[in-house]
Amino acid sequence: MTSGRPLSSVLRLLCPALLLSAPITDIAAQAVVPAPSEALGITVGADRTLADWPQITRYFGTLAQRSPSVKLDTIGTTTQGRPLIVAAISTPENIRRLDAILAVQKRLADPRTLSTAAEDSLVASSPTVIWINCNLHSTEIASSQMAMELAHALVTTDSLQQSLKNVVVLLVPSANPDGMQMITEWYRKGLGTPLEGGAMPWLYHEYVGHDNNRDWYMVTQKETRAISAALYTKYFPQVFYDVHQQGSTGMRLTVPPHIDPINQHVDVRIVRGINLVGQRMSWALQQAGKTGVGDGITYDLWWNGGARSTPTRHNMIGLLTEAASVRIATPITLTPEEVVANRGSLRNEPRVNYPSPWPGGTWRLRDIMDYELIAATSLVRMASEMRHDIVRSMVQVARTQIATGAGQQYVIDSKQHDPAAAYALVQVLRRGAVDVAGDDDAVRATGGSWTIALDQPYAAHVRDLFEEQKWPASAGDRPYDVAGWTLPYQMGVTVRMERGGQHTVATAKGAASCTPATGGSLTLDLRDSRAFPTTFAALQKGVRVDMRRDRTTASMTVPASFAKRFTPDGGWCGAATLATATGERTRLRTTPRVALYKPWTASMDEGWTRWLFDTQGVPFTNATDSLIKGGNLRAQFDVLIIPDMSLREAKDGLAERAAPAQYANGLGATGVKAIGDFVAAGGVLMTFDRGSELALEAVPGMPVRRISPQSRSPARDGRARDDSTGITAGANVVAPGSILRTISVRGHRLTMGMPDTVPVYFTNSTAFEVAQDANVEVPLRYPTDSASILMSGYLAGGKALAGKAAAVDITVGAGRVVMFGFRPQYRGQSWGTFKLVYNAILTSAERSKATVPLVP
Repeated sequence: MTSGRPLSSVLRLLCPALLLSAPITDIAAQAVVPAPSEALGITVGADRTLADWPQITRYFGTLAQRSPSVKLDTIGTTTQGRPLIVAAISTPENIRRLDAILAVQKRLADPRTLSTAAEDSLVASSPTVIWINCNLHSTEIASSQMAMELAHALVTTDSLQQSLKNVVVLLVPSANPDGMQMITEWYRKGLGTPLEGGAMPWLYHEYVGHDNNRDWYMVTQKETRAISAALYTKYFPQVFYDVHQQGSTGMRLTVPPHIDPINQHVDVRIVRGINLVGQRMSWALQQAGKTGVGDGITYDLWWNGGARSTPTRHNMIGLLTEAASVRIATPITLTPEEVVANRGSLRNEPRVNYPSPWPGGTWRLRDIMDYELIAATSLVRMASEMRHDIVRSMVQVARTQIATGAGQQYVIDSKQHDPAAAYALVQVLRRGAVDVAGDDDAVRATGGSWTIALDQPYAAHVRDLFEEQKWPASAGDRPYDVAGWTLPYQMGVTVRMERGGQHTVATAKGAASCTPATGGSLTLDLRDSRAFPTTFAALQKGVRVDMRRDRTTASMTVPASFAKRFTPDGGWCGAATLATATGERTRLRTTPRVALYKPWTASMDEGWTRWLFDTQGVPFTNATDSLIKGGNLRAQFDVLIIPDMSLREAKDGLAERAAPAQYANGLGATGVKAIGDFVAAGGVLMTFDRGSELALEAVPGMPVRRISPQSRSPARDGRARDDSTGITAGANVVAPGSILRTISVRGHRLTMGMPDTVPVYFTNSTAFEVAQDANVEVPLRYPTDSASILMSGYLAGGKALAGKAAAVDITVGAGRVVMFGFRPQYRGQSWGTFKLVYNAILTSAERSKATVPLVP
């Protein structure tokens, strides 16, 4: 299906905004602004045509130079060093006074010192500020092209300029420029070949790929940090609109309202605003003759962590639309029978939430852009018409948060099982613009505490991160995505609530608290996460490290001269009260040689592991299919890590029809055998979650069975599908993104520095059933009482997990196999289980006396 009308005709069909009496100035200057196609010399939106990131930034630079309605702001740089830009677009008058507008936005966002009279005055004169976030997911590329046309339309269309008297649009043409450029270049290479529009064999973000839309409360990546800082400390928009694409066969555009459940920390005015905007978008699209628009399906208002979700805990209307995809920029054709509403749950027939089905036909990049453009301009017009209500609502929601939290505060003590994790949690809050009382250096110097008073505008964000999540029974359906995320559990940090009274916090500047280095060495307690990067750094410098552990403590000892690199006085911050283990000493002289398997299926779990290692100083080598199939792995590595992936994904990889030959076919039987040979020769094989399928195939005869759900999300873009190879029991276990309780074994090499109870992140993950009397060590086990397993989120079928192993450590012949049934580095959030990975690496030379024989 082609677009029914030219762009100008589509825009004219939309209802004009409430016009103000004052004339628009400088409108004649807009006439010299070229359209994107004219400026770039390509037909933007045409089949098989994409503007790349340099072209897009050049176009926005041209707009800013030629139009007084546009001002560019570089809010940061990407992971690969590209500029991350936002274009402020409004009337020339509003752009001239943009700094003053933003100063008012800041006051309205935090009304703690704002009188009612001052609020009334500011609301009366303040425009609505809208943030439009395009192309966060790089394969969902239409919005990056649409952004140029939207900017041009806002600048040159008289009725939109009238609307912009009441509105400032903050337009991000791509929230992931690195990935946008990667996808564009890959797509261009495949044009005219059988691979056109196919999957790129690596992540479209340096580390996290599609998971860049799972990072908005943890804020680990450079792009997320830059945008979060702009949202919550500079621009303070009332509305955040995240423009996405979905699969190809469902609704042509899915808009709000969304489905249940509603998170209790999302204010009802936010929910009403989301619903209202979604219905306005649907109306505008219907008026323009666009079919296949629906709502009330797939996407809920429960989870915190997506780009449109976290702003709702910051008093903003958070919007999401999802357009049906093409093959990047290559059209697709669907028969009416092939069109099914999202996830196959609804037939392609009229319904209350889908009254005008799309009849099938050819679907193009141009169509996606037209739908998105209509949705965006309808938002601008509505934001102008309802300016007063929208601006006032943000202030009202903030005031509600402040009033509700009066006399309540969370306290985070610096003296924790893991002081570094406590400090890291404080930084997560600060990256979310939460007010945290207590100077960091002073708190640690005095052994004091940080406090988070809940009479602040972003209290909902704090509560939602700190409280347990319990999936509401009234929601009906089981969650399809993350159900629980309680950060103190994930990070292993104790947080307490105080009501009433006044907690004293350390505010004076001071040096960090450190244990003075006495004699010639410094002992690092492994409960403190900072011990591990220090240990890896020491080993890389050729410095010896002595490791000791007993049933209650574990420690590393390094020369005091080396520790001076890390603290001003040569001490160890936060370790003043930590004990030294007395067990048998193990001397480490070299860094274990770590290989991290990197398949050509763009594994996000591999990316998160790589991010963890890069940020924590763990040296490693990426091992690709060809390297592993080349064999002789033991001569090169001591540890081989297999991230979360099914056996089929690892073994078969991308199909030959879906990728160039050098990226196709996965490990194959040759690679699987090479991994088995690595263990037989004395190597340590470590696996995360479904990676255990590969371990059980490569090292047969291990006396364990996997307990795991039968299916995962279906594969897309030619990637291998998970057929649950190796699953033998427990198909009724359902916990899609929840925190479960495990019990650790004290004194085990993998649990050094860990508490007795260890929360783990379970994403329909794996557990292990160990044969009776088997020579298998179980460092982590689920409680025998199934009712006590769930800590936060949702769990069905928990009885199948009761008493089962969450991790196993098996000495097999000369080697070892360490299998974690979950992802211990889950999305950079689970600080409480990072140590499992570090410990497995640092103890890679150890073997148990009880072994499992190799099976030929």
